[in-house]
Amino acid sequence: MKRVLLIVVCSICLLSLHAQFRLDYHVSYATYNMSDMKDFVHSVRTREPFRQFGMELVEDFPAYVAHSVNIGYRLSHHEFGVKSGFYSTGGKLSVGDYSGKINMTFTTNGYREALYYRNYFYTLEKEDALGILKDKFSLWGEVSPALIISTLKIKTTLTDVDMQEVVEEPEYNENAYSLLLQIGGRFYINRMIGLELSAGYDLSFGGSYEELIGSPRSDWSGLRLSGGLGFTF
Repeated sequence: MKRVLLIVVCSICLLSLHAQFRLDYHVSYATYNMSDMKDFVHSVRTREPFRQFGMELVEDFPAYVAHSVNIGYRLSHHEFGVKSGFYSTGGKLSVGDYSGKINMTFTTNGYREALYYRNYFYTLEKEDALGILKDKFSLWGEVSPALIISTLKIKTTLTDVDMQEVVEEPEYNENAYSLLLQIGGRFYINRMIGLELSAGYDLSFGGSYEELIGSPRSDWSGLRLSGGLGFTF
């Protein structure tokens, strides 16, 4: 009974404080500082037996689309919660002629599990038809420390006119850390739905693959340009 009363009291307090629960989904253009991984792929290319094949670099860890989901709690100008994100990029070596083809792919993914704090430092309000002030636009700043679980998959595919053979190495896993700083704006479509745009930088450190030549690491540091939808409950 005491637990039920405590839940009721907490709920009443939250309502009286105009607290809001938040759910956001963002898609981002993300660049990555993969210099270690680029050097590793180059070292593979110049070592035997791949050097004798004359393999060419056809993909070199480009910028790619990232995804993130926020679940948070907003109280006045403050919002905090948990954030999950997904990063992905890769490299590829290839060579081929009329007799066959060799492809070697290096796919690295990052699973970002984080906390975040967001401060709404400016909000534009406007009266509706009933004379009630409603939020129309907000500017915010955010800081988000995270653990990034990095994975690397290396796959070699040999193809000729008669057969295809795929060789996959065991998946490599390492943990890294990051700090995301960004600034953004929210356009309120209505009381429950908002459109968000933001720009920021994610600084990543740690997480080397010690089993590989040169102990390279997936460095997820880079620019983040994001857009998405936010829902308020």
